[in-house]
Amino acid sequence: MRNDSFTGKAVVLFLLLVIILSAVIEAAYCMGGPEWLVAILMWTPALSAFIAAAASIHGNGEKLSFKALRTLLGIKICRLRYILAGVAIPFIYLFIPYRIYWTMHPENYAYSGVSLLLVLKDVGLYTVVCLLMSMLTAAGEEIGWRGFMLPALLERIGTAKSIATVSLFWCFWHFPLLIWGGYMEGTPLWYQLVSFVLCIFPVGIIAAILTMQSGSVWPAAFLHAAHNTYDQMLFGVITRGDDKMYYVSETGLLTILCVWLIAILMYNRFRKRRMDAALTGDDGRTK
Repeated sequence: MRNDSFTGKAVVLFLLLVIILSAVIEAAYCMGGPEWLVAILMWTPALSAFIAAAASIHGNGEKLSFKALRTLLGIKICRLRYILAGVAIPFIYLFIPYRIYWTMHPENYAYSGVSLLLVLKDVGLYTVVCLLMSMLTAAGEEIGWRGFMLPALLERIGTAKSIATVSLFWCFWHFPLLIWGGYMEGTPLWYQLVSFVLCIFPVGIIAAILTMQSGSVWPAAFLHAAHNTYDQMLFGVITRGDDKMYYVSETGLLTILCVWLIAILMYNRFRKRRMDAALTGDDGRTK
């Protein structure tokens, strides 16, 4: 990506738009609004990004076009392996904690004693359909967070700070739903907020690395959709237990440990490749 692709005013505009629009929709939902408002909410980052990208193009004195917008928003074709990684990685860091919890509490597992082949046959097609449906909303968030905000910050504050800033902003963006919207209930609020950040922050690291490696927002979108599908539409549905939110899902200690391990391994590998690429004059992307 060329230098100074994103104007400073466009970055500020994006942040203001996403905060204001999200606040309005979150307030309406938390006061008893319909469930479809959540889908609208998840597209506020994309809408804000489209407007900010258009402003950036205009500010740079360039002609506004769909191609220019796609470039600034990371809406590009990428290699299939990055998409597959986006689908597979959430399965790893979510399935392992759930598998441990099911072993600890087999009575809380809906498929206790059922063969793996039968389980796959029962939920396989359902999972694929849910993942594709989840993409309809996950893409809205990712076009904003990793498509626009991440590369815009990369031009200004460097890799580590950009990843951390986007990941924290993403975490805090969920707070109104956690506090007033009934999202991820099952633990005391103070624990819920802290553990949610500890869990979702490393997910943001993974999403950012996939975005930077692939040069596209789609791997992050598939990761986001897969995460929501596995946790909220699959594993969470077949798991009972009053204490499960302390162990699994987006507030569970086992999930936090597992996702942090993967995020650290991926970040260290990414940083090493970037250093090697700088020495060889490569562009830093995985071949």
